[in-house]
Amino acid sequence: LQSSIASASVAFARSINTQRNTVLPEQVDYLIVGAGATGFAFADTLLHHSAPSTSVLMIDKNSSPGGQWVDSYGFVRLHQPSDMYGVETMKLEPSGEDCSAAKNGEEAHRATRVEILEYYDRVTKVLEEKYDFHFVGDTAFDVSQLDEEEGEEIVVEEGASTDLHQHYRYKLPGGRSIMAKKIVDARYLQPDLPIHVPPKFKFDPKVINVVPVNTLAETDKLKQQQSETKHYVIIGAGKTGMDAIVHLIQHEQVNPDNLLWIVPNEAWITARENIGSFAEFLHECTELQKKNDLANNGRGNIESEDFFQRGFLEWEKKGKVYRFDEDILPTKFKDATLSKSELALIKTVKRVVRNGRVESIDDEGTIHFAGGTTMSLPWSSSSTADTTFVHCSAGAFNYSKQTKKPPPIFSPHRISVQDVYGTPGFCFVGSIIGKLESLGTKFTDAEKNAMCAAPIPNPSSSPLGPSGGDIGVISTSHGYVQRLSNLNRWLKVPEIRNWLVGH
Repeated sequence: LQSSIASASVAFARSINTQRNTVLPEQVDYLIVGAGATGFAFADTLLHHSAPSTSVLMIDKNSSPGGQWVDSYGFVRLHQPSDMYGVETMKLEPSGEDCSAAKNGEEAHRATRVEILEYYDRVTKVLEEKYDFHFVGDTAFDVSQLDEEEGEEIVVEEGASTDLHQHYRYKLPGGRSIMAKKIVDARYLQPDLPIHVPPKFKFDPKVINVVPVNTLAETDKLKQQQSETKHYVIIGAGKTGMDAIVHLIQHEQVNPDNLLWIVPNEAWITARENIGSFAEFLHECTELQKKNDLANNGRGNIESEDFFQRGFLEWEKKGKVYRFDEDILPTKFKDATLSKSELALIKTVKRVVRNGRVESIDDEGTIHFAGGTTMSLPWSSSSTADTTFVHCSAGAFNYSKQTKKPPPIFSPHRISVQDVYGTPGFCFVGSIIGKLESLGTKFTDAEKNAMCAAPIPNPSSSPLGPSGGDIGVISTSHGYVQRLSNLNRWLKVPEIRNWLVGH
C-alpha cells in the first residue's frame, strides 16, 4: 500500500513539469543535494548575493523539485502564513495579499501542497533563466562519499586549468559523475514521513489495517477502501495526527465519535492567530524568572523546567499557545500550529488515550502500550475489519536518518545545512547559511561555524525510535539559546545586519 501511494505521489510531481533538463554540466561551484525548502533557500540567496559566474547544480532523488512536499499527504498545507515561507527573491503568497495577519475574520493565506509544488517549479525556472543554475531530478546521491571514515577517498581532479584543482569529483548513479568545489547537503533536516518511515509498533498486516496518513486523500481506489471503514484510530499526537483528524471530520464527514486518538505525549500548540517569536518567549520567561526570584528571596532555580513552563502558561493566557486539556501540563513543544477553529474541531474527539506510545496491536485489535497497559477498541460494534489505524507516528523532526554526530556546517569542501534558527522555518535556515557563504573569504569556516550553533539530535535506543520536542531546561545547548546567540553574532556583521532588515 505504501508503495502504491509513493508511486501516486511521484506521478503527481512529474505532472508539474515533464520537460526537466537531465543533462549534467561537467563542473560546478556548488553541488546541492536535496531540492526542498532548505536547498532552494540556500541556492536562491547564494546566487542572488554572489558573483554572476557562480554555478550551481541541484540534484534530487525525485523527478521534480519540492522536497518533502512531493511525498506529503494531499491535504497538507503550511502551518503558518505563506509569507513566512519560500525563497528570498520570490513570494509564495498571492500577489498583493497581506499574509501577516488575518483580516476581517479571514485566515491569512496558507499555501497547499499543490501551491507549494507549483511554487518550487516556478523558482526552478527563474533560477535557471537568471543564473548558471541547473536542476536534475531522478538522481540519488550516496552520502557515504562524504564520510571520511567509511566513504571512498575523493580524488582531486587533475586538469590543465588551475581552477580545476579546486574541484572534487563525486559519483552519481548510472556511471555519471560531477566535479564541484563544494557539496551542500540540504537533506540533513529532511523530516520523517509516515509514507517512508513504517510504524515502529508491531501488527499483522493481513489482519490489522494500518495505513499511512497519505491514504486519507489519495486515489479513488483508496477512497473506496475508506468507505468500508466505520472507525479510525489515529496514532500520533503531532501536527500530522491533528491534520488527519481535521481532514476526517471536516472533509470526509466522519463522526468524531468514530475516532480514537492515541496521544503518546502532550504538547503545547502555537496559536496561528498570534504567533510569537522565540526571542519574545525567552524575554517572557526571563521576566517571569525575575519575579519568581523576588518572591523566593533570590533563591529561584533558573535551571528547572519551570523556567520555560511559566512562559508557556503566561503565553496561554495571552492567546499565543493552546493545549488540548487544561488539566494536563504539556511536556513537549514542536511548534505545531493550529487556529482556534481547528483546535475546537479536534476537541470534539472525546476518545483520547494518553497511555504512552503504542508497542503493538494484536489480531483482535487490542492496543498494547510501551508502559505495559492495554486497551480494546472502544466501539461495541467494532471489529478489526471495519477499523483503520492511521499511522501518523513517524515523528516528523526526529531526523531518524541521522545516526551520527553531525559534521560542521561549514568545512572546506562541504556545507551541511542544519537548524541554526528554527522558526520562522527551514527556509530562513537555508537562506542565512547561503548568505554567510556568499561573503566568500571574509570569514573562515571556523568563524562561520561559531555563528551557527545548532542542536545535535539525540540518538534513541528505544525500539519505538526517538521522541523529540522535549521542553527541557535552559542551557547553552538549548535550541532557543542557540538561536539567540546566533542572531546576536549575525547582527554584529554589517552585511548580514543590513540583509536581515525586513526579513
